[in-house]
Amino acid sequence: ELGGLDILINNAGIGAVGPFAGASEQRLRQIMEVNFFAPVELIRAALYALRSGNSPIIVNVSSVLGHCAVPDKSEYCASKFAMHGFTDSLHEELSAEGIDVLLVSPSTTDSEFFDQVIDRPDGKPVSVSPVKMPPEVVARKTIAAIRRGRREIILSKTGKLLVWSDRLAPSWMSWFLTKK
Repeated sequence: ELGGLDILINNAGIGAVGPFAGASEQRLRQIMEVNFFAPVELIRAALYALRSGNSPIIVNVSSVLGHCAVPDKSEYCASKFAMHGFTDSLHEELSAEGIDVLLVSPSTTDSEFFDQVIDRPDGKPVSVSPVKMPPEVVARKTIAAIRRGRREIILSKTGKLLVWSDRLAPSWMSWFLTKK
């Protein structure tokens, strides 16, 4: 009705906590369904409208855990790594059509995410970093990245430290994360 779709933001996600070996097949399937398959199929459904949009862009909100894996969140990390790879490929595929694609990788955000964790060890609350980024900051930094034509952003200093440490010293990071 308005002549096209200018922006599609995929920002849904669920997680679980606990070792993969003790998890059900359903846990993996549910996380992949929400965090990967649902946004990918929404993009597929929106492509026609995006092609008619004014400077159209797809924004996939992922996580720093789509860059660096951590113990006890294997399914969540896998879903975010999948979104990261898909976003990179999609950026290349759609650039010739004038559709931009942005990957947003926040760290812990102050949201209801941790209240909705689908699998918790012994049903206990999930321990969360005391440092949480307000959702307004995530939104403001995402808008700034869109305006600057960025392809990818990692939103927090700790997230950047985690990602770069993993890239530059993966063995050390693996040791550190398993000891933590």
